This record gives sequence, C-alpha cells and structure tokens, in this order.
Amino acid sequence: MKYILILAGLFLLALLCFYIYRECIRIDVTEYTLTSSLLKKDTFRIVMLSDLHETVHGKDNEEVLERIDGLAPDIVIFAGDMITASDFHPLNYDAALSLIGRIAEKYPLYYGIGNHEEKLKRPPFRHIKNWEYYTGELAKLKVSILQNEKVFLPEAGICIYGLDLEYQYYRKIKDYPIPDGYLEEKLGKADSSSYTILLAHLPDQLSAYAKWGPDLVLSGHVHGGVIRLPFLGGVISPQLKLFPHFDSGLFYEGKTTMILSRGIGTHTIPLRINNSAEIVSITLKREE
Repeated sequence: MKYILILAGLFLLALLCFYIYRECIRIDVTEYTLTSSLLKKDTFRIVMLSDLHETVHGKDNEEVLERIDGLAPDIVIFAGDMITASDFHPLNYDAALSLIGRIAEKYPLYYGIGNHEEKLKRPPFRHIKNWEYYTGELAKLKVSILQNEKVFLPEAGICIYGLDLEYQYYRKIKDYPIPDGYLEEKLGKADSSSYTILLAHLPDQLSAYAKWGPDLVLSGHVHGGVIRLPFLGGVISPQLKLFPHFDSGLFYEGKTTMILSRGIGTHTIPLRINNSAEIVSITLKREE
C-alpha cells in the first residue's frame, strides 16, 4: 500500500509539473476595444507585450511573432521588463534583442521602461555599462525608448508617454505613493487635445496616473499574480502583496482606463498556474 501511495504521489507531482510547464509556454491573446472622439483614424490597432524577461516561446519566439502578425497591429508597445537584471545569473539580452529586432522590421515599436530596465541603470549594473549596451542595441534597431519622453502619432491623433519610475516605487511590502505633481514634472502636462497613452509598468499607482489625466494606461509587472485562483484572482505580486487588487485585466479611475497585462514570460522561478502568458490586442475606434 505504501508503494502505491508513493507512485500515486509521484504521478500527481508529474501531472502538476506538466501543467505548470504547459501554462508557462501557452500564449493567450486578450482583446480589448476602446472608443474615443479624440482619435483621428476610424480604427487603430495596438499589440502590447510586457514582462518577456528573455523568455523564448518555441524556436526564437516564432510563436510570438506569428501571433503578432495575425493581429495586424498599427504599432507594437512594450510595457517594460523585456529583459531581466539579475543579481544571480549572467545577463544575456540575445533572446529579447532577437525578438525586438524582428518585430521592429515590420511595425513601429515603442518601448516603456520597467523595473528591470531601471535596475540596469543602478550599481552594480551601471558600472559594467549594461544599460548603455542594451539601449545602444535598441537604437540600432530604431526602437523608440520612451524614458520620461513622449511621441506623437499625428495620423492617429495619439500621444504616447513613457514613464520611468525610480527604484523606491518598486520596493517590496511597503507602498510608496507617487506625490502630487510627479508625473507633470517628469512628462509635462498630458496632451488633452490627443488620445493619450501612458506606458507605466507599475499598476499600483493608478490613482496618481489618473490625476495626471491619460486616456489609457498600459501596465504589467504583476505577472497576473503568478498563481490565479477562481473568484480570488492573482495570489501574489512582486511587491509580495497577497491577492493584489491590480493583478490583470481592465481597471478604471475617472476618465482613465488601465489595461494590465499578465505578461508573456517568467523569471527566476518559471511558474504560472491557471495564468497563461498573454499578448494584449487593443482596438481603438473613433467615436463620432
């Protein structure tokens, strides 16, 4: 009887491992449609990726590229953490740069800063010029890095801002609210004459973002809460918050909508349960 129980336990463990592996490699496409009278085009499509962390889906991320091509976006947006700045593993940007380069060959690409990109600018990473190398390679690929910068798309009536938050806002356990005036100091006033999109990797600061006044916030960071439970949602955030309010999906505050991606990769511990990787597709439609 003891050996039967051991074999049954091993079998269940193997099933769990297979399920976790499947969740880590499976990619869902989540589609949203939003409307605004500020848009100049009848329809404008955006594909958003976040939190790749140099993960590879299939051979050289072919599956990711095929999914993007199938969605036929006007632009592609990265909402941060396409690479991993690890204290424990050698840095290797090859997978991320390969995917980014192949996307940039086909689509205009706008890159928002996440906490791992921000980490590359801090010691000890700064001393070995990882940030300079990585951004130099992105510049060769003609990728627009929005580091407290904006880009205007006149044909669509869209202004995209990229917010680069300092390290303190990503610290674990304790919240550090963004003070009043912070976003205006970093980005200037939000362009009220255009449809404004804010790339802000950390979703927890939605209240501060909404006060600044964007129409749409695109965010990531939380990885869907790693493990998702029915009715309860994500279990834990990178800030070590249990059952975080901001885990994935749509959120609203005032006139601002936030779309929070579950991310497309994993890092440190490759774990996803009931929480498959995600590509976000956003269709913006002009409202008469």
